[in-house]
Amino acid sequence: MSEEAIYFAEQEFNEYQRLINTVEVLTQEEYEFCKAYDAEETWKYMNSIGEGRWLNINVYSEAEHYDRIFRMETGA
Repeated sequence: MSEEAIYFAEQEFNEYQRLINTVEVLTQEEYEFCKAYDAEETWKYMNSIGEGRWLNINVYSEAEHYDRIFRMETGA
């Protein structure tokens, strides 16, 4: 494998890791990228929330969600 191919493979891996481990809501394009990289893991963690958006339950936290809503409602 050439150095250039290794570099691009590392970049692709890093982007996949960023999306699967840190992004809560993915676009359709990001979802397709993850699915092409690892379909089984993507199927396990992604749920369609409509309009080309995908909820990543690997990083979604219901407690954080309710805390954000509470802070918005109370102005905290």
